[in-house]
Amino acid sequence: MHTLLKIIPFLLVSTIFNFCLAEDDKKIIEAMPVQLQVKPTKKHKVLVYSHASGFKHSSIPTGAKALRIMAEKTGLFQATFTIKPDEFTQKGLAKYDMIIFNNCTHVQKAFTEDSQRKAILRFIENGKAFVGFHSASDGGIPQWKEYTDMIGGCFAGHPWNAGGEWPFFVGDSNHPVNFAFKKNEFKFSDEIYQYKEYDRSKLRVLIGLDAVKSGKKGNSKTNDYPVSWVRSYGKGRVFYSNFGHNKATWWTPFMLQHFLDGIQWALGDLDGATTSIPLSE
Repeated sequence: MHTLLKIIPFLLVSTIFNFCLAEDDKKIIEAMPVQLQVKPTKKHKVLVYSHASGFKHSSIPTGAKALRIMAEKTGLFQATFTIKPDEFTQKGLAKYDMIIFNNCTHVQKAFTEDSQRKAILRFIENGKAFVGFHSASDGGIPQWKEYTDMIGGCFAGHPWNAGGEWPFFVGDSNHPVNFAFKKNEFKFSDEIYQYKEYDRSKLRVLIGLDAVKSGKKGNSKTNDYPVSWVRSYGKGRVFYSNFGHNKATWWTPFMLQHFLDGIQWALGDLDGATTSIPLSE
């Protein structure tokens, strides 16, 4: 009898947990776009890394599920998922076309060997692709400055917290990665960063936060708070989006479209500029 009383709560918790997972899957599947803007040049191979070496976001599994469902529904890429750094060697990465860092904080603590760091950066420099979501930018400096340089900036706090609804603007309405945004301004709820070691001249800001309308102040003297951007890195392409803290972001249709287009652009299937847009424009 005592054993049964112990088992029942465990079964109840497991049932609720599995139900929640199924509900998340259903939401993601219903929200996921199926139609690609262009036919892929090939079936790309992507390595998705989802380990946090600092703060662990509860949306990490949600993001991984969304990327798995994206791969299955669109056929754009074949995904390999890992939480270990073992594959990040020159030989290990040779089989992939893209690396995705899914909300992985403090990557400098995960990739401590110089050979690993060089393998990642040379992978991109030599013509492959990199995509980072949300806290993928919470890492690098001071131990791995080259990573911060590659992704385009490092987390320096989030005055715009996850529970708020914030105003955003589209920085380039003609860019294919912004296909999802039908208006030049929109509001959305997610946690938004300010940055250090960010230089607008080195990347193309696609989505920005309107700090003045938000009613909050950050660390930028020019109120320049990028949210999604693209850039060239050597011969490779980088797409980063600050969106992805909240689980609900990963089952919001226009956000999934934005992520999908960013991935396809980074893989080289979509054309789109990486030159900087001055803040005054």
